[in-house]
Amino acid sequence: MGSAERLDRDGEEPFDYLRLSSFQNPLENMYKRIPVRRLTGNEQFKSIGSKHFSVMEFWQYGFSSLNSNVLRGALAEFIVENALKENAEIEVRSPWGDYDVLYKGKKIEVKCCSYIQDWDQSKFTTVQWSGFKAKKLYYSEAVTKFADVDKTVDYKSDIYVLALFKHQDHATLDILDMDQWCFYVLSRDELRKISKDRSSVSMALLTKQQISPVCFQDLRKKVELS
Repeated sequence: MGSAERLDRDGEEPFDYLRLSSFQNPLENMYKRIPVRRLTGNEQFKSIGSKHFSVMEFWQYGFSSLNSNVLRGALAEFIVENALKENAEIEVRSPWGDYDVLYKGKKIEVKCCSYIQDWDQSKFTTVQWSGFKAKKLYYSEAVTKFADVDKTVDYKSDIYVLALFKHQDHATLDILDMDQWCFYVLSRDELRKISKDRSSVSMALLTKQQISPVCFQDLRKKVELS
C-alpha cells in the first residue's frame, strides 16, 4: 500500500485500517473494478462439502418473479437491448451509469411501469414513470474527487424509452409475451417539454399530449428516428 502509518488509539491495539501519507496519490493505489464475465449458469458453488448447487439454481431462486419491482426494470432494459441489437452485441448489464443502453452513439434511459404488480391489489397501479433527472453519478474518491463532480440535476440521456407492461388480465398475464408490452419513445427535448422540465411523467399526460406507443417490433425504428 506504499508509505502509510497505522493509527493507534490511546496506546491500545492499532486499528485495522491504514492512513495514506499526505504525499501519496490515491489514484495510483486504487482497487480497479474487476471485469464482469458472462456466466452460463452451470458454474458451481465451491467449498460446500458434499452439497451441490449452481448459479442457475441461484437465478431460479432469486430471479423467477420477473414482474417484481426489483427485476422488472432490468428486464425492460434487456428487452430494449434485444429490440435494438443482435444478441452477440449485448454486453453484461452494468447497474452503474448515467444511462442504461448505448445504441449508435445515443445514450438511452429505460424506465418501466406495470398495471399489475406481484402483490395483491384492489385496483391497477396508476402509471407514472419517474427518476428522469439526476446528478452525475459519483463512484468514489478513487475515480474523481467529490468536489470536482458536476452536481447539476438534469436529464442525462439522449433518448428515453418508457416501457409499459400493459396487460390487465391476471389469468392470461405473460411477461415474456411482447404483445403484452408497449413502449413510449421520447427525445430529451420532447421529455423536457412534455413534463415541463420535471423528473416524472404520467400515462395521463402522455395521452393528453397524444403521444402514441410502439410495439416491440417497431421500437428500433422509433429510436433511430428520435
